[in-house]
Amino acid sequence: MTVTVKSGVDLVVPPSVRRRAGIKTGDRLKFQVTARAIVITLAEEPSYEPSETELAAIRKGEAEIARGEYVTLTDLLHDLDCPRRKRGAKTARKASR
Repeated sequence: MTVTVKSGVDLVVPPSVRRRAGIKTGDRLKFQVTARAIVITLAEEPSYEPSETELAAIRKGEAEIARGEYVTLTDLLHDLDCPRRKRGAKTARKASR
């Protein structure tokens, strides 16, 4: 298939070409540019490998949940909204006359 590039108009991949290439709405695409060619491929899904420290924290959290030690989202939000005093801070007392 051939398309003509026009001034001021984005280059569009025709629906029939997208369909044949298996490109769907929401797919991430990678563009590789060479001297006179553009190669479009599906981008690999980003992968993430947690560190040993993160894995340990995950295991600790899962164990706490299994023991029933958790805070509900409602409780967390309530605690975040409540103003807190510093531990050990005392209110100023009025001097007696």
